[in-house]
Amino acid sequence: MPDAGRVLYALRDGTCVLRFQGPIRYTMAASFDAFLNELLAERAPRVICADLSDTESIDSTGIGLLAKIAIAQRRAGRSKPLLFSSKRDINELLCSMSLDEVFEMIEQPPEADALQSVAPTQPTERELRRTILEAHLLLSELSEGNRAMFKDVVEGLAKETHGDASAPAHAPTPPRPAEH
Repeated sequence: MPDAGRVLYALRDGTCVLRFQGPIRYTMAASFDAFLNELLAERAPRVICADLSDTESIDSTGIGLLAKIAIAQRRAGRSKPLLFSSKRDINELLCSMSLDEVFEMIEQPPEADALQSVAPTQPTERELRRTILEAHLLLSELSEGNRAMFKDVVEGLAKETHGDASAPAHAPTPPRPAEH
């Protein structure tokens, strides 16, 4: 297992499989957020599968980006995305954040074609702060409990980003995901 977390993906016939490996932390959020923005806008897959079978840990920013997937699919009128995870501690964390309400959770890994790595980016501190804020706003959208839990985080990040209206909303768009 790599020391740093990473996200691999495969696209085929309207289905996207995302495999999260290692520790999933806020430091990789801008890269993954940029990838998601392009994926959801350009490819708009009918089915999205998030595989956390190789995930060691995931922070609230990573969970917020998972929420982004579920919210985007719901807004597009698609079925719930699939979330594969067999680790009890991660499943308990995801359920405590209401992800079991917006994902179809399955306790086994999916089959996947050859996967490519999501290209890392070097976000500025401002871009990273905006990505973290967006992830926590999305997570707060899932439930009252999340809203209360992340109220101070959201307020603090919003205060830090106030006046940054000229900053880009997310990291530069990585190369377009290749479809196999």
